[in-house]
Amino acid sequence: MHMLGIQCLLLVILWCCAEYTPSSQQAAHITIGTFNMEWLGDNTSDDRKLRSYEDNQRLRQILCDVDADILAVQEVEHEQALQRVLIDSSKVKHPDAAKLLHYAFVLGNTGGKQRIGFLYRFPVQLLWVQEVLGIAVEEGRTRAGLLAMFRVDTIQWLVLAVHLKSSSRSDSTQELRRRSISIRAAQAAYVRHLTDSLCTHMPSVPFVILGDFNDTPRRRHTTLDTLQSSPHLTFLTLDQTSCAFSGLPSIDHIVVSHAALQRFMRGTLRTINTYAMLPEHAARQISDHCPIVAQFSIQ
Repeated sequence: MHMLGIQCLLLVILWCCAEYTPSSQQAAHITIGTFNMEWLGDNTSDDRKLRSYEDNQRLRQILCDVDADILAVQEVEHEQALQRVLIDSSKVKHPDAAKLLHYAFVLGNTGGKQRIGFLYRFPVQLLWVQEVLGIAVEEGRTRAGLLAMFRVDTIQWLVLAVHLKSSSRSDSTQELRRRSISIRAAQAAYVRHLTDSLCTHMPSVPFVILGDFNDTPRRRHTTLDTLQSSPHLTFLTLDQTSCAFSGLPSIDHIVVSHAALQRFMRGTLRTINTYAMLPEHAARQISDHCPIVAQFSIQ
């Protein structure tokens, strides 16, 4: 999706914003967050990460604790993997366990066994969703973003889920690592380009970017500099730290436009720290990331 694609997307969004009919119900706030579920599969032999029954029960318990109305997820193999987690929740000992059955979800088509998507539930309604192919800057090595328009009563929200390129132990040489960093910087630049267009044309529509950015804006010369310097965006998670790697900044982020920042309920940003709740081996079987959520007013 280049400039022409962004222009077409803007026309679709503007048309949708003019077409809603307010409902008679109104809630006080919604909870929005992100969670990298680390190779979530269906526990078959070809899964990169096998989880026991107890592991999956703990995962369901964590989702109950997250209690999000909109949750961006990363590293999901397919719909069946998510469905398996949500449906088999009857034995979870949690007062909110039944809420898992109320989630709907949508997944993108890129990323192989590491697809990104959204979980969402009433009162949130999904109006439309579209892959942002421009974020997949190199085929086979990167994933498209997933842009959705949600509605809660009279308010419409644009939410972009991303999983940017990692630079990790899998990059066996310095050249490969530099290449990964270059790819991630290009992805961030495209997100900035998209953000500038959306926030300029629709400044009153709350816009939230969620996901695993594989970097932090707290480092000098980070690949996220182009997003950190945006006049339209604020990193709510700037000061969050990693749960799995104590003392390091978080690479999972919630980034908001001015319109979304005005609705952010200060003091509600939190990391559901599974590494503080469980023994380390049990926490790592859930994920090497922790969910991050924040609440936003919808009144």
